[in-house]
Formats: sequence, structure tokens, C-alpha cells
Amino acid sequence: MSNPTNLLSQIKDPADLRRLSVEELAILAGEIRERIINTISQIGGHFGASMGVVELTLALHYVLDTPRDQIVWDVGHQAYAHKIITGRNNRFETIRQKGGLCGFLRRDESPYDAFGAGHASTSISAALGIAKARDIQGEDFKVTAVIGDGSMSGGLAYEALNNAGYLGTDLLVILNDNEMSISKNVGAISRYFNRIITDHFYNQAKEDIEYMIRRIPHVGQRILDLTHRVEAGAKGLILPGKFFENLGFRYLGPVDGHDLEMLTTTLHRIK
Repeated sequence: MSNPTNLLSQIKDPADLRRLSVEELAILAGEIRERIINTISQIGGHFGASMGVVELTLALHYVLDTPRDQIVWDVGHQAYAHKIITGRNNRFETIRQKGGLCGFLRRDESPYDAFGAGHASTSISAALGIAKARDIQGEDFKVTAVIGDGSMSGGLAYEALNNAGYLGTDLLVILNDNEMSISKNVGAISRYFNRIITDHFYNQAKEDIEYMIRRIPHVGQRILDLTHRVEAGAKGLILPGKFFENLGFRYLGPVDGHDLEMLTTTLHRIK
């Protein structure tokens, strides 16, 4: 990319993103915010939801192989940045206008719109359906659901979490926390712990050690149960995700949703 001050005009699809550095992604995030503000202030629309996920949108498309890897957005209001970088920037002024771009996700509008999300609490259920269909067909693409803390007030989200935890398929759920929960957990210890538990060598070693412990006659399973309780206790002190862990998910977070370096690093490790 030759002109770092006008990156947005050079982004025709997410493949163009992957040629950028993380530093250039940060510049692009600013240009996308300016694009959204200038457009929506003229024609009307929803600022907050999309403005809050610009970096997350870029990080997901940067790390994942979209549209083969599929992203399911819970609320269509989050999708403005997604639309802008998936080939619809030159039509963005038509959003929510007659004959123009849909204000939500729309499957027949773009192959990048994996699910026609309007509003709300449907993303985990839809993503789980896509993931299970993938498994049945013997494919191996990634499926990610992005859900906001407001959407977590809908019962459908919990039905989906319950079913996903039971089925145990490969599925990433990103909770976009807008600081509406009781408390948040941040700091160097949390970042360090996340870095450790997303590391490939840590997870491989953990699996190997558990396998060896399980084979110890008579006491192996008891030792393993004790180590799991110690691990759970440590996570409970540092991470606010015990609820999700109990539903069968591996909880990682919190992660600063506006820190592109942290977002891309974390997503690469999870992938």
C-alpha cells in the first residue's frame, strides 16, 4: 500500500487488509470512523454499535479467511464497518435508503454476510447451526459469533450457549462488553494470564501432562481433578468468565477491543 494516509480507498475486500501492518490498520480504523460519521450524520442511522467495533471488525477480517471463515454479527447496527471493508464502501451513502444497502446484514447482498441479523440475541444460535453443518459436511472453516452485552439479555442467547457447550463443536463467541456489566477486570495480570492460556505450547503441554497423569494407576484421575480445581480457582481470581466455563466454553478475556495489536495476537492464537 503506497499511500498510508488514504488507505480506505484502497480496500476493496478483506484480502487487501491482510497486506497492511497492524500500525496501518490503526490508521484505517480512523478513516472508517470518519466515513461512518460523515455519512450517518447526513442520512441517519446508528452510530454507537458500529463505532464500538471498528477495530474488532478489522481484526476479525485480518486474521480470519473471510468469507470462507464466517462471522455472524448479532445486531445489524454493528455491521457498518463490516460493510465498508467488504466491497460496499462506494455505496455506503445508500445505506437504509430505497434501493440502497440494507441497514442490517443481508445474505443476498454480500457473501461476507453469513447470517441476516437484524436485532438481536440470535448470533450464537445461528453460528452454532453453521458450525454443526460444517462438521456434518466434513469441512474445517472457522465460525465466529459476535454478541453484545445488551443482546445477552435475550433468552435465545443462553439456549444457544447451553446447546453449544453440550455439543462441544469448534465455535468462537466474542462478547462485546460495553461496560454495562457489574464490574470489569483489567490490568497486567489479566493480560499475562490470557497470553499464557492462549499459547499453543501451553495448551499442548497441558494436554500431554493430563494424558500422563490420567494413566497413573488408582490415583491418576483424582490428581487430575485436583489440578483442574486449582486451575479453576486461579481463573476465578483473575477472570470474570466462570459462568461461561461452566457452560463448556474456554473463557479468554477481557481483551481491549480497541487495541489492534492485542486483538490480532489473541485471535491468531485462538485460531
